[in-house]
This record gives sequence, structure tokens and C-alpha cells, in this order.
Amino acid sequence: MDEKDYEYRLSRIIYYICLLVCFILFVCYLALSYFDIAITEIYPETCMLYRVMGLYCPGCGGTRAVHFLLTGKLIKSFIYHPAVLYAAVLIGCYLILHTIHTFSKGRCKAPQFKPIYFYVMIVIIILQCIIKNVLLVGYNINYLG
Repeated sequence: MDEKDYEYRLSRIIYYICLLVCFILFVCYLALSYFDIAITEIYPETCMLYRVMGLYCPGCGGTRAVHFLLTGKLIKSFIYHPAVLYAAVLIGCYLILHTIHTFSKGRCKAPQFKPIYFYVMIVIIILQCIIKNVLLVGYNINYLG
């Protein structure tokens, strides 16, 4: 198998995984909306690192960011956890372009998977964690409180 064939197969696998994840999130959102259940009712506990040490972990705010993203509050979603909005935009563009590629039978080219997308997300997660903890410890600004 040559490298181009490998990249194409990897992109197709990622495409189907993204479709599955979006479908699962959509079904969960519909179920939570239908039964009027808040995300905090499902998992009301705060982060263990925050409870024990008083600091945010790299994932703190992610659930709230997803909630705000699903309710259309993009700025709040970005403030709580910018990686969620980044991932949503990235996955959305990826799905749209690959769906067009599929329906056009390859006439429209779709971008291939590149690891740099994940490296950027890791940097965003680390930076938001550092910034939120500096604001919490240095300036007593509590984003999640």
C-alpha cells in the first residue's frame, strides 16, 4: 500500500468516526432537550483537581463549553474551553468537505487528515489551562464558579 492510498483510507476512517460522533452527540442532545435534563444534573461533581488543589485541569469547562456550543452561545463556549469550538469548526469543515467529495464522486477534492490539527488542539488546551489558572491564582478570577 503506497502512502497516498494510506492517507486516503485514514481520511475515510476519520470521516466515518466524525460522522458517528456527531450522530451520537445529536441523539444525546435531543434526548437531554426532550427530557429537559441539564448536563449538571447528570454529572454534578466538580473536577477532582479543582476540589483538592483549587486549580483548573486541562479539561475544566469542556462540558459547559459543549452545552453552550449546542445552544448557540459561541462566545461563552469559547470562553469556557476554546478547544471545543476549535474541534467543532474543524470537524464541521472536515465533514462538509468530505461529504461534497463523496457526492461529487471525487471531482471536488477534500483535504486529507494532518496531525498538525491535533497538535494545535493540544497547544490550545495547554494555553487555556495556563491562562485560566494564572487568572484564578493571580487575579482571583473564577471562570467556572
